[in-house]
Amino acid sequence: MDVYAYLRARFGQPNGLQNILRRDDSDNWIHWDFNLKSEDIDIYIAGASREIHFMLGDALTDREWQALIQGLHAEFRRLGREKSEMTRSFEKFVVFQNKFAALAGVCAELHERIVDTPPFEPIRLRKPSAKNPQHGSGPLRRAGERADKLYGVCVQLALLTPVLAEAYINMFALTLRRPELRADWPGYQAFTREHIPERIRRLNEVCFGMHLVDTRTEGFGRFMTVMNKRNFAIHGNVDPEAEAIETVYFEGRRPLFVEAGHHVGRFFADLERLHRPAVVVEDYETVHAFFHELTTYLDPPTAEFLDNVIDDSFPGFEIKQRRVTRILPDQVVIAVMAGMRYDDDLRVTW
Repeated sequence: MDVYAYLRARFGQPNGLQNILRRDDSDNWIHWDFNLKSEDIDIYIAGASREIHFMLGDALTDREWQALIQGLHAEFRRLGREKSEMTRSFEKFVVFQNKFAALAGVCAELHERIVDTPPFEPIRLRKPSAKNPQHGSGPLRRAGERADKLYGVCVQLALLTPVLAEAYINMFALTLRRPELRADWPGYQAFTREHIPERIRRLNEVCFGMHLVDTRTEGFGRFMTVMNKRNFAIHGNVDPEAEAIETVYFEGRRPLFVEAGHHVGRFFADLERLHRPAVVVEDYETVHAFFHELTTYLDPPTAEFLDNVIDDSFPGFEIKQRRVTRILPDQVVIAVMAGMRYDDDLRVTW
């Protein structure tokens, strides 16, 4: 930024060939370049994201390269006022993590692991034989392996699904905040602390390009059923009677089981009822269906803008207007040309 502001203040618009080749967005290797002349020597200066590349029409020694860099830095002070004015003309963004996008990636992976797991098969007693003494162990081994892979994932997705939903609603509102509300950051923070139903009802007040959400739809009702589980699960609450998976009587310390059957098989069946993989998947998919339903209340241009930003892992927040938008490409790219030397490769003392 310092080098570019200085060059812009002194020489005007970038004039190098790469300015013709670059696309008019932030997804380029070379973002700007200047082709300058110092007497009869060509000087090419290009900005490649976090690096400044110099190419000169004359060979320099390491000490001469050092002098060039130090001389350029000294120029910042000479054109300090012009450079500062140029810097103030730039839009200033901060990059932040989109928590919805981060959670969405984790949840999608958990969902895939549950869906790809074979369905539960009840275990029945199988007597070993002389030919196959391990006849009964196979189903038990498979059930144990399935339990190890599946049930912890179910707990994670069940806990994260309502958090994912809340992160989406908050990012939705932050991205589409009306311009007249952007200066009121405490007001936005107060909005994020309201109960979920009230937040959804007020989205059209907070967001531009949006109609009133109909809270009488089946999708909203199913979504709220999932969200109503939120506090109970996230706070680690336990209700033994409501969450009972089996009843056992005792006489003294002697257990008396109510239901007959394969004892280990019943244990795995109880685990399946406790973790309810099908319900966990259904809740997750219900939340995503409601995300889509919310976008149907947006005007088409607004929906397109939201779609471009909501999945961006690291969007930008423009400081002056306090608006959120996509500013950087998804991929991070670096290219190193053969023979390129860096300042710390120079045999000099800085």
